[in-house]
Amino acid sequence: MSTLEQLVSDRIKDRVPALAGRIEDIAALAALIAAEALPQHDVFAFVCPLGFDDKGGASSTGFHTQMIEDAIGVVLGIKARGDAKAKKALPTIGELKKAVIEAVAGWGPDNSANVFFVRRGRLLSADKGLVLYQLDFSLTDQLRIT
Repeated sequence: MSTLEQLVSDRIKDRVPALAGRIEDIAALAALIAAEALPQHDVFAFVCPLGFDDKGGASSTGFHTQMIEDAIGVVLGIKARGDAKAKKALPTIGELKKAVIEAVAGWGPDNSANVFFVRRGRLLSADKGLVLYQLDFSLTDQLRIT
């Protein structure tokens, strides 16, 4: 069974050619941060679980339902060699941002009754020739326990 993060990664890989083969998970990002290193590619992305929030539910004898909103983050990165202020990378981030939003928003995994919503986008950093931009998506699903 694939994780939600893997399904989102696969969707981006299939729909955003610039990121095919350049998408990693949170473990790879953590390893790079620990090593104070950058990814090998000039354009890259990391798909990260951001947790979930309760959206309400109900319980009765032997039955519990609850709406859960899962959040996924997609961190886009562009290396801007020779451009310490990373100004040249901003148009590329804009194109990638648009392509990832179009790939994920409105789509849902086969086993889900709902689709992803884009929740926010934030510039994380534009420093030393590297631009990082995070997109957050959420998917609401129902938890059922009998």
